[in-house]
Amino acid sequence: MNSLGPISKKRQIIYLVLTLIIIPTALFAQWLYRLNDSIDQQLLKKQFTPSIELLSAPEKFFKDQTLTEQRLWNAFNIRRYRERKPGETVLTKDFAKLNKDQCEQKISNHFTNEIESCAEFRNTAGEWFLIALTSSFKIFDVFGGSPPESVTLTELEPMIFAQYYGSDPILRTIVELGDTPPLCLNALLAIEDSTFLEHGGVNIKSIGRAFLKNITAGRVVQGGSTITQQLVKNYFLSHERTFVRKFKELFMAILLETKKTKDSILEAYINEIYMGQNGPFQIHGFSSAAEFYFGKKLTDLNLPECALTAAIVNGPGVFSPFLNPQKATDRRKLVLEKMVEQNIISQQDMAVALLEPLPTAPQKLLSEPAPFFVDAVMKKVVEMGFDLKQGLKIETTLDLQAQEAAQKSVREGIDSLEKSYKSLQQLKEQGKNLEALLVSANPTNGYIQAIVGGRNFKKSQFNRAIQSRRQVGSVMKPFVYLTAIEAKDANGNPYTPLSLVDDSKFTTEYDKQSWSPDNFENKYFGVVPLYFALAKSLNCATARLGIEIGLKNIVTTAMDFGITSDIKPFPAMTLGAFELSPLEVLESYNAFARLGEHIPLTMIRNIKSINDDLLYEHTIEREQVFDSADVAVLVGMLKNNMINGSGSGATLMGFTHPSGGKTGTTNDKKDAWFAGFTPLHTAVVWVGYDDNTSHGLTGAQGAVPIWTNYMKQTAATYPPLDFRWPENVTVRTVDVETQKSLNVPEKPDRPLSDIQLVFKND
Repeated sequence: MNSLGPISKKRQIIYLVLTLIIIPTALFAQWLYRLNDSIDQQLLKKQFTPSIELLSAPEKFFKDQTLTEQRLWNAFNIRRYRERKPGETVLTKDFAKLNKDQCEQKISNHFTNEIESCAEFRNTAGEWFLIALTSSFKIFDVFGGSPPESVTLTELEPMIFAQYYGSDPILRTIVELGDTPPLCLNALLAIEDSTFLEHGGVNIKSIGRAFLKNITAGRVVQGGSTITQQLVKNYFLSHERTFVRKFKELFMAILLETKKTKDSILEAYINEIYMGQNGPFQIHGFSSAAEFYFGKKLTDLNLPECALTAAIVNGPGVFSPFLNPQKATDRRKLVLEKMVEQNIISQQDMAVALLEPLPTAPQKLLSEPAPFFVDAVMKKVVEMGFDLKQGLKIETTLDLQAQEAAQKSVREGIDSLEKSYKSLQQLKEQGKNLEALLVSANPTNGYIQAIVGGRNFKKSQFNRAIQSRRQVGSVMKPFVYLTAIEAKDANGNPYTPLSLVDDSKFTTEYDKQSWSPDNFENKYFGVVPLYFALAKSLNCATARLGIEIGLKNIVTTAMDFGITSDIKPFPAMTLGAFELSPLEVLESYNAFARLGEHIPLTMIRNIKSINDDLLYEHTIEREQVFDSADVAVLVGMLKNNMINGSGSGATLMGFTHPSGGKTGTTNDKKDAWFAGFTPLHTAVVWVGYDDNTSHGLTGAQGAVPIWTNYMKQTAATYPPLDFRWPENVTVRTVDVETQKSLNVPEKPDRPLSDIQLVFKND
């Protein structure tokens, strides 16, 4: 027994040593296996994650359109058209600014002295156009072809305003390694990883130097990473600077090099690397960086541009030419010096490259990339049955100019209201934020041009434009008057704008209940004409009229115009005591602008696959749902409302284009609306609190200023076209004496004046 003792101890020591070696080795091998499997799965996921691209509507230019210099030249700049000097050849995607004499040389047969300047350009299809401008920057005419002839309009192509990979807002264009200029690749390798083609994923010398510096500093201050390690960090890991993450990164880089060739690793890197920020959108990859920083295709970059691109890689925020031009210049110089050291370029090449100025920040049209519009489109695409994971190109109806105007109008409008009304200031101090929404569309085709669903998408993703339903108040009243115009009174006479209705207080019985409407501020006017009752939004007159012509008939009219909500035919319905979505209001008022022709709204023009296969194309459907003459009579009264009624604030604020509209204010003043239209633009604004707190504002106080600000930036840039009245109506002037004979009251500070209304011919 004693002889076995020493042997047992030796065995114990051997077992212990083997245990200390084998178990950690086995655990490490298991960890490597899981790490390897993780790489395989994530590579597959990355490989098959296509993008979702959203494109705007084309930018249109046409005769008599009013522009500003900034808007015109910005339209070319944001699309990265190259500016040519007068006299230089204008090629595809080029433009030039021409003075009066240069315009005359281009369009000698059509030139007049009204033309002061011109914009000459070739679009992406290579087609030549010239926009002739007056001294006030109004478009005198648009010319195209050879020889130049007047054309109806010209367009600039749609542009990508948002791009997503999954739910991440990322701008990235995938390119193959062979499409990347060798100078750009060499610049990248020179500054980031000069031994890339030699190492197996890690550079031991670089890691050693970094390790010593990090130990000395007591934290991670230097990486020593190879391009493979950087790719691993961007593809698979977080960006936290810890030793654990660095250790994991090192082994993943070694494993990745056993799976992929150097070319495939470098190609993935130039497509994946983070290169800066464009608003909320991350710029990833060299191709998108070339577009963002230089307005060029990657294949067109020269030496100084390649060097700057490589310089930005190390720190897009630090070395951005837009944010830190001096640091960008110094870093670019370092890249060029490295290229000289490695005999990639000569000293002379570097000297010439250093003279190249840095790019300046491109002008942006949208202060933020239409977050509520994007949200609405994404929800609609899913509703249509498309899988967002498959990758899509969605050409939307978004008007970039209109969207920016809408965002600005809502933001400034809310701020102004909260500053102007003490009650709103007090509510704000209590933590309540006033909200507003604005939706607009083109009546000629039903295209939704702008959507703003709240004051700040970052703080609240609740999209009130498509997800809210609020009581509409007097926005409903035009349907009452339109139904009356189609009908006849108790004596069998047709209703006209001058037909009389009683605005005295009354009580009606329905469904074993009693209901008594009240006028605003309890003011009653007795017997008054229809046009006055609508302009002053008289509740008693409207309710009495609605009951007389039949509540169910009014519901039918509303449904014909695009209202899809279930409206119960109760008397209070005549005053808008029910909820609608903003888009329902927009669609129905669009049909007013079309004089009874209903066109369903859309946000999407077409949808294509990532390979440009057409998957869906919107078809405009038109239906005349109401007699155009009857609707013309109503529109005539709504036009009068913009001068003498609840919408007159818009006119006083400077919007003078022919238009019609109606305010809406709920009795408890929780909702303030304005819906208004021209022949070419319809917009709806709502103001209120999400928790239904009363704000005390009328539609004229809360919604009209926002609507007006928006329309002055959009509709006012178009010619002041009036509505195209049908042949069986007549526009008549109603003089002051006639108005007085109809019991229309006159205020001392605002005497009556002649007005114009529309009447059906006898």
